[in-house]
Amino acid sequence: MVVIFMLAVSAVITHAVLERLRETQERHLSALSTTFLEGLASAVLPYVLREDVWEVFDAIERNATLSVGFGRAFIVITDERGRTLASSNPLDVPLGADRASLNDRFAASQLLFVDAGDGKAHARKILRYQDRDIGRIFADYDITHLVAERRNVLTTLIATNAFLTLCLAALAYWTIRRMLSPLARLSRHIDSGAAGPLVPIDLAGTGHHDSEFARLFRRYNTLVEALSEREELARQLAAEERVASLGRLASGMAHEINNPLGGLFNAIDTLRTHGERPAVRTSSIELIERGLRGIRDVVRTVLATYRADRHLRPLVPEDLDDMRLLIGSEVRRKNVDLGWRNAVVGELALPASAIRQILLNLTLNAVSAVAEGGRVLVDIACLSAEFRLVVEDDGSGLSPAAADVLTGRSTRPLLQGEGAGLGLWVSQRLAAGLGGRIAVETSAAGGARIVVVIPLPEIAEHRDVA
Repeated sequence: MVVIFMLAVSAVITHAVLERLRETQERHLSALSTTFLEGLASAVLPYVLREDVWEVFDAIERNATLSVGFGRAFIVITDERGRTLASSNPLDVPLGADRASLNDRFAASQLLFVDAGDGKAHARKILRYQDRDIGRIFADYDITHLVAERRNVLTTLIATNAFLTLCLAALAYWTIRRMLSPLARLSRHIDSGAAGPLVPIDLAGTGHHDSEFARLFRRYNTLVEALSEREELARQLAAEERVASLGRLASGMAHEINNPLGGLFNAIDTLRTHGERPAVRTSSIELIERGLRGIRDVVRTVLATYRADRHLRPLVPEDLDDMRLLIGSEVRRKNVDLGWRNAVVGELALPASAIRQILLNLTLNAVSAVAEGGRVLVDIACLSAEFRLVVEDDGSGLSPAAADVLTGRSTRPLLQGEGAGLGLWVSQRLAAGLGGRIAVETSAAGGARIVVVIPLPEIAEHRDVA
């Protein structure tokens, strides 16, 4: 860029100098030509009036030499009719020759014409006597020395400008390299951070303590220290999060296993009290068996990474009604009015453990959310292509954070506040794993209305075939 700039400046300066030199030379030549032709006109005017050819020729011979550098001038004098009276070279322009073509070199008002390519300058002088044109004087000057002077000036300018351009370009290159070396150093440190940890810059060789680059390097080092502290804090938080996740996993498993244990103990108490009745004994044993299978599935999938297995036992209406018995103790403790409608008939191609877990989590959450003596409604139905579960309460409703967890907008369990724990998060994971969705609405009583919709696999497969 510096070289291009200097070349442009050099071209402009060279053109200006040469143009000024040309103007100066032509001005001096014009002044010299005017003086020469005025003197020559005074000398030949009487002879031109008398048309005395020999006296005119003698005057030309005596005045044909100009100042130093121009040599002899080639002079032609014509009369008023344009015929040659005399010339400094009679062999080239004989007496009486028509030299009207000499006027073609000049414009109407032009008295001097410079032809630098031919190395000639052509001058013209009109001879007047008593306001009457009596002839013309034409003179050709040799200006090769002026053209050579222009050429020498041009060569000198080109050589000087080239030398200055190269010197300034080298100086500019060295200066820019020196100016950008701190930025290159900073860039190398930043690039090294892409392959590993960022390394602070050694401030020992940064020059003046208060320079701009020194301040920039100090700010960069501060940034590196802050990033290092942040990474260390992130590693500590990740370790603490792993420990906390293990704690949540353990507490969640204990919570999810403890929920059906209450129903199982109720079934055992029922067997002890009414075990002699075959119907009671059969229903209690089936309840215990289904509860133990649910606990086995929870332990097998470790809950936190639970994904429903499509090959587990299919869902039957009794699996859903068992949940009413399992939450019975909590319902009685809070004196909750539980409305229960199970419209499922026959076997469904859905994993029983996952559906039972969703129903249990949402129902227990609703029971814990209502005040003592509140109301909870559970509506279970199987539509033409979907399994639909609705849990509705008259509590204070779900918080926005809990609703985000349940609907899947948040991918992490809620750790504190209303809805804290793994119950809502696990319910959303289980429903999503079955291709379903969960919606959170406001119930007519002002509480929460949770709608779980899960497509039936068999119907979905037939639809795909169609």
